[in-house]
Amino acid sequence: MIEKWNYFVYDLCEAKKKDVDEDSFHALIETQLQHLGWAKFKGEICHKQNIHLGNSNRIEPDILIKKDGEDEFVIEVKRPSHKQIKKDVDQLLSYMRILKLNVGIYIGEYIEVFYDMPTSKEAVSVMKVPLEINNKYGAKFVEQFDKENFSQESIVNFCEERLQEIQRQNSLNEIKESLIADAQTQIADSLRPYLMDKYGSSFSEDEIKGMLETMRFTASVDGSKPESKVVVPKSQPKPKSKSSLIKCFLTRNADAKGLFNPTDQSLTVLAGSRINPVHLDKISPAGRKKRDILFAKYTEYRNGERTVKEDICFDSPSGAAQFCVGGSSNGWCQWKDEDGRELNEYRINDGTRKSESRFDTNRVTDPRKFQLDFWTKFKNKTEATGKIPTLQTPQPHNWYDVRIGRSNILLNLVCNTQKNFVGVKLYIRKPAVDKYYPALEARKDEINRALGCEPKWNANPSAQDKTIALFYQTDLTDPQKEEKALDWLVEQTIIFYNVFSEEVKGIN
Repeated sequence: MIEKWNYFVYDLCEAKKKDVDEDSFHALIETQLQHLGWAKFKGEICHKQNIHLGNSNRIEPDILIKKDGEDEFVIEVKRPSHKQIKKDVDQLLSYMRILKLNVGIYIGEYIEVFYDMPTSKEAVSVMKVPLEINNKYGAKFVEQFDKENFSQESIVNFCEERLQEIQRQNSLNEIKESLIADAQTQIADSLRPYLMDKYGSSFSEDEIKGMLETMRFTASVDGSKPESKVVVPKSQPKPKSKSSLIKCFLTRNADAKGLFNPTDQSLTVLAGSRINPVHLDKISPAGRKKRDILFAKYTEYRNGERTVKEDICFDSPSGAAQFCVGGSSNGWCQWKDEDGRELNEYRINDGTRKSESRFDTNRVTDPRKFQLDFWTKFKNKTEATGKIPTLQTPQPHNWYDVRIGRSNILLNLVCNTQKNFVGVKLYIRKPAVDKYYPALEARKDEINRALGCEPKWNANPSAQDKTIALFYQTDLTDPQKEEKALDWLVEQTIIFYNVFSEEVKGIN
């Protein structure tokens, strides 16, 4: 990719040396974008397209890139001698939000990629590339924005990964700054146990300490510039391990795991939990604000999913449920223990569980191990058919995703070890719902005939994401029934894949 970057940037470097005006630089950038596969004659590179907003307002982004008629990313252009100001970034962000785009590019004295994080008030810079030959970040830039590789899903994944890289670099920078600020104490304290271990048989600790006090240690940076700093919030401390803590799960609009403390009635949502990435329509303003704050501090967004990266302790199961579900929720009913019992069973002062209710005890004893084995078998069986070209690596989750070639639309398979069923769903995320779901619903009868069944359409009307789902009830603790469930799931997944991959391609 270095060679492609050099081919892309060389003329931009020459234009910078000559200090060309903005219009000339603008025209040159459009020419260079064609080296990345974007075709002007196909309408993929739009020059100052006039976009009307209502009756009287309009916008004219400098360059708008389209693919198959869909807006993909927008570029704000300034002459190469221009020094970027906040107004330039604000202008780019306004275009991104009006056009509902995740990513925008500033090109002037350098190239800078901005990402509109779902929980951020401002666009976040994820990469800044100087206009120079043989730049490693330039190679990453052309790799991501080359037409052949570009997709909304891949660019969001790239931006999220870049944010994590920057955050890790920030942590290293903090360690470096600490060493520089107090090098004498840091280095001497670190050397003392090493010297005691090596020379302790010959010298006393006081002698070694005295020797270190006669030495002067300093630290300095090598002059290299760190990457842009992103503030990483401190996480809440994890709860102390207690034998009385109760493992629990929440599956409404989420796949969350928690630890319930029956003594103080608090609930800790555990790192790795998947939660609803959007707010429900009826969430209160205060609930929305609180959830946005928690998003920014304790979660990360990747592959269209929002995952908890640090344990979070809530005063009650309902507070934890609202965070996970996206709106008002009775956590005492939504959270279930490992045996499928509602936490309401533990809602008494002494922390003991009620015993009057009876529950089915036919449950998988180790759900995570079972799920990993189940999805491994599923992948092997499906690959053997040769009907689906790409399958992801199995993980110990109750879900497994299969891509069908469109951003924000996928097959979401489920294996529920608590309620003993498996299923396959066409899952349409919010950004694609308005375009695709009505078009599919208009062909509901034809699609049902092609599937050979009548799946559940829009199983959760209150959710902003939409699904078309089919389920199979079984007993996953019975190896023979598990095998039948696997065969059913492989067969139905292939049918859903064939039908819906063709259906979504036909929607313009």
